[in-house]
Amino acid sequence: MDNHGLKLRVPVGVKDMLPGEAWRKRQLEQVFARIFYRWGYREVITPTFEFYHALAAGNNGEHEESLFKFLDRQGHILALRPDMTTPIARLVATRMKDCPAPLRLFYLANVFSYAEPQVGRQREFFQAGVEFIGSASGDADGEVVALAAEVLKAAGLKNFQIHLGQMAVFNGVMEEIGLAEQEQRRFKNTLANKDFVGMEELLAASGAGSAVQDRIMELLSLRGGKEVLDRAEELLANSPAKTGLDNLKEIFAVLENYGVDQYVVVDFSILRGFEYYTGLIFEGYAQHLGFPICGGGRYDKLLGQLGHPSPATGFAVGLERIMLALDRQGDTMPVPVADVLLVYPKEKRREAIQLAQKYRQEGLAVETELLESDVEKVRSYAGERGISRIVEL
Repeated sequence: MDNHGLKLRVPVGVKDMLPGEAWRKRQLEQVFARIFYRWGYREVITPTFEFYHALAAGNNGEHEESLFKFLDRQGHILALRPDMTTPIARLVATRMKDCPAPLRLFYLANVFSYAEPQVGRQREFFQAGVEFIGSASGDADGEVVALAAEVLKAAGLKNFQIHLGQMAVFNGVMEEIGLAEQEQRRFKNTLANKDFVGMEELLAASGAGSAVQDRIMELLSLRGGKEVLDRAEELLANSPAKTGLDNLKEIFAVLENYGVDQYVVVDFSILRGFEYYTGLIFEGYAQHLGFPICGGGRYDKLLGQLGHPSPATGFAVGLERIMLALDRQGDTMPVPVADVLLVYPKEKRREAIQLAQKYRQEGLAVETELLESDVEKVRSYAGERGISRIVEL
């Protein structure tokens, strides 16, 4: 393709938003921001790119290939932010480290991942989310899950579920069967892909007894409501994973108090993609979509890696994925149009502008147009734009 053709296209993985999509995105952002403020969260904005080593904190190089990296003129390695949790952790560890805890922060931002584009996920995508920093309690975890449910309801989703898991349960199971770190990663990837046959093979190769293997496979297959926690307790009665399960039971009780437990599914097979998660993990799913629309969890070690040890929890929701879910459930949001099309000849420009301003002060949306074409063309334009009222001077 020649240079002329290239300059008229956008790169793979990014896209333009036309008026309807841009309007819908903005409306969701405004709805979410109002909710976050009502729950006591304050907005922060971080740079789109930062030093690579700051953004790589907590990932152990696992997502190295997904970062957009480049050099500045001084030779520093920079990267586009792949998520917002790490930049906000860096912000708190530097400029907000003396602020009284806990900190409730929220963001509306674009993030980047050099991955193969897919339905609902480009290389540049938009998120809204919160970080609750400074509390290690189950109440803090319960708050962010309840807030995620509030956001999904406010977006207009009719059918959604939030799946809860626990990294401490998974890590306890790995400790119990004595898998080395590399084997744990293989097992984690196999579980993330829901490859239960592969998990059985890895467990068999671990040397764990058949009873232990059966117990772990049953645990990782559990999915459901509060009753799942009771069965998990029986399976983990003498396991190091029991501490994580107790935490999950406390969080579920908090969610019952919020009245959102009907949206919650306990699912020990879910795992989040970033290495920094240490406790609760969760993902939100909508009807007609086979991938998460939101996700989050607890990451108590990340701020310590940045020199400011502090417990933290939070979540992010994908705006394009919310919009796709709304489309698939049949919801549409019309693009706003002007209430009035005011047309005028050049000699009445002053009068037209004054009248347009008067209408706008009254709350009307007004387009002005110099009358240089015939009336039929004006009416045709108004009809195509959906403008019902034409005022001609």
